Amino acid sequence: MSGQDTRWAGLAAAAVAGSALLWGVWWLPLRRLEDAGMSGFQVNLSVYLVLALVAVPYLRHCWRGALKTHALPFLFATLLMGLALLAWNLSLLWGEVVRVSLLFYLAPIWASILSVLFLRIRFGPSRAATVLCGLAGAMIVLSGHGGGWPMPRETADWLALASGMLFAGSLVMTRRWPVISGLPLTLSCFAVVALGSAALMLLSGEAGSLIAISPLLLLAATLVGVLWILPATWLMLWGAGRIDAGRVSIILLLEIPVAAVSATLIAGEPFGWREAAGCLLVLLAGALESRRDAVGGRVFS
Repeated sequence: MSGQDTRWAGLAAAAVAGSALLWGVWWLPLRRLEDAGMSGFQVNLSVYLVLALVAVPYLRHCWRGALKTHALPFLFATLLMGLALLAWNLSLLWGEVVRVSLLFYLAPIWASILSVLFLRIRFGPSRAATVLCGLAGAMIVLSGHGGGWPMPRETADWLALASGMLFAGSLVMTRRWPVISGLPLTLSCFAVVALGSAALMLLSGEAGSLIAISPLLLLAATLVGVLWILPATWLMLWGAGRIDAGRVSIILLLEIPVAAVSATLIAGEPFGWREAAGCLLVLLAGALESRRDAVGGRVFS
């Protein structure tokens, strides 16, 4: 590798790490908006609406190309990714950051299982180790959450678990149809979050209350979307396009310790031996999946 290639690889890795840092503390602006008087549904709609509207011209341009010939897979992958993001945001608002983060990052387990079922990938020892490590980490964390079986008991936990499953499903679809590239998929899922949030507001009777929200608060939510989500997304996509997928996946795992440390220091959430052991096992599961992607040369980020 030349010096220039090394420099670009280093910048790409730093960009992906920066994206992981931003996503690791993503819970903070969400909760600040909620503390200011917005409901979870209103937060999501206000943050993603402008992003969705801005993305429309670009998506119309993309639709004239290869995406149109793969319309159903693209739309289904977009729906899965958008619902995953919506559920993930709500779980961060309603639950403990560390626990819901670990439940979401069981996504490599579900991706492994879905790849075996739908992509006919062999379920070997490495894949089995990924599943076992992830499940063990989840069971340890959930065992300290009330008595009985170690399973989710709060709405936020179920949302985080479902989010990881939906996210894994979307990623497996991008493996099956590589024409579904990262940027159109990401921008389209912003629209799904906005539409899903609007539907939830209508169902919960909150639609009228949006008018009563301060214009300054709505502006703040819009700026969160533009100045937080767009940079985090751009850093991840730019970096992921310049280094191998396995390395990208490993770097993105920084989000777990960042979320754990920030939630403990800022929100005062508990972090004991269960949370630490769960973090280590889920990180190990993600690292095993990432290593397999690197060896196989598959884009999984």
